[in-house]
Amino acid sequence: MNIRSLQTFIRVVELKSFTKAACELNYVQSTVTMQIQQLEKELGYPLFDRIGKKIALTSYGENFGSILNVGVC
Repeated sequence: MNIRSLQTFIRVVELKSFTKAACELNYVQSTVTMQIQQLEKELGYPLFDRIGKKIALTSYGENFGSILNVGVC
């Protein structure tokens, strides 16, 4: 887990989009996906439900966001 992955998670939560977060962070979308997948692997649970092109925080993601003090509502 590193600061960039945490920053990426925060932006994805705020923007509700991997693609928009990638654009704002000047990353390609696959980088955001890899960072989130790595976080999920390290934490041992999924942070997002992926439904087609839409994403939603899981209860684990909401709890993790609360720990980071991210507005997840």
